Amino acid sequence: MIIAFDTSTSIASVALYGETGLISEFSWRSHRDQTAQLMPTAQRIMELQSLQPDSFGGVAVALGPGSFNGLRVGVSTAKGVALALGIPIFGISSLDMLAYQLSYLNGNLVAIIEAGRGRLGVGWYKVRAGSSKRQGEYENLTVEELAAKISTPTILAGELTADQTRQLQTSLGKNASFVSPATNLRRAGFLAELAWNKLQAGETGDDLESLQPIYLHQPVKK
Repeated sequence: MIIAFDTSTSIASVALYGETGLISEFSWRSHRDQTAQLMPTAQRIMELQSLQPDSFGGVAVALGPGSFNGLRVGVSTAKGVALALGIPIFGISSLDMLAYQLSYLNGNLVAIIEAGRGRLGVGWYKVRAGSSKRQGEYENLTVEELAAKISTPTILAGELTADQTRQLQTSLGKNASFVSPATNLRRAGFLAELAWNKLQAGETGDDLESLQPIYLHQPVKK
């Protein structure tokens, strides 16, 4: 069984995943109080399923990009669980995770996450028939910079405010389509599924000491 933690931004999520698929999942707006809320939430969903920590065969964690503090909480918690239980850890990009959960769509996809100070962490993907393939590197962009990079029909998904969505709609017109607000929510169940697939494929996980969050720094003004 896999336990998964996502604390990339103010939206946090915990999930349990096993042979039958998703067992339990809880997502909430933490208001960046993940330190106090994460483990009690994990313990609660374990209690609901009458599970003990020795049930876990691996731990998954969202690596970001996202909030510096939030990512540190998630990664340190996941590392602590992996070390205490002697189980493998799987670190997965938060943007790759979002693209994976939207891979039932077809076309160009931009996965978006809050990067702070009005900026966005962005990943570019081709999605089709359950497959998501990233195109290029992750980027730290303003809404204006994001809009300037889109010239073909593109699906935009993730953490956008109502104002940012309107701005992109105005700038991009028919080249922009948006998934519903509920579909935008990053869910740790998909994070856990990605890790479960790796575990079933015989992967041994990431190195506990060297695993680090993905931080996208703002461009330096010259």
